Amino acid sequence: MIFIDLLNITGTAAFAISGVLLGIKNKLDIFGLFVLAFFTACGGGLIRDVILKKDMPVLFTDSKYVITILISTILTCLLYRFISKITILIQIFDALGLGTFTVLTAYQCILMRVPLTGIIFLSVLTGVGGGIIRDILVNEVPLIFRGEIYALASIIGAFSFYFLYNKLDNIISLYFCILIVFIVRSISMYFNINLPVVKPGNKKYMRSEDNKWII
Repeated sequence: MIFIDLLNITGTAAFAISGVLLGIKNKLDIFGLFVLAFFTACGGGLIRDVILKKDMPVLFTDSKYVITILISTILTCLLYRFISKITILIQIFDALGLGTFTVLTAYQCILMRVPLTGIIFLSVLTGVGGGIIRDILVNEVPLIFRGEIYALASIIGAFSFYFLYNKLDNIISLYFCILIVFIVRSISMYFNINLPVVKPGNKKYMRSEDNKWII
């Protein structure tokens, strides 16, 4: 499982870097950058562990996550001009992290006999929850609500692992479903494929004297 651990660290770093980059864009101080990186990288997993009623969230029992976030924050601040030019590389790591967090959570939920609805919910929450918290903290509409094929990739990965569980070797299923999430996310980014967005018309609404809405 060394490869899975490596993906976990890589995904954590990628999420943390994306948080720092957004924080720099919004002119946060160094503490604000670390907080944003922290919640981006671990927010979803923290909520997952609370819902699953773990004695202690993994974030507080495994120091590698906090250390990874701290190092990622410092390096991103020092190398900002360079890192901001390789966003495609960050997106690749981000896609790997999304797949890893989604599928590992699905596996954990299955072992805990969580129903299918809960498996999908917690898997997606773990994958995208940090990004939602990040965007809310800087007063932006979360990325996954703006047409991006992001949460959908996570849903597909969680469903895939659920149906492949015990049909293939579990390690093979883990890697295969992580690859599915990565491919779906990567293809959507490369070809700029987004979910349809309902756009408001040009009609103007105003209140009449009797306080009713009229066109």
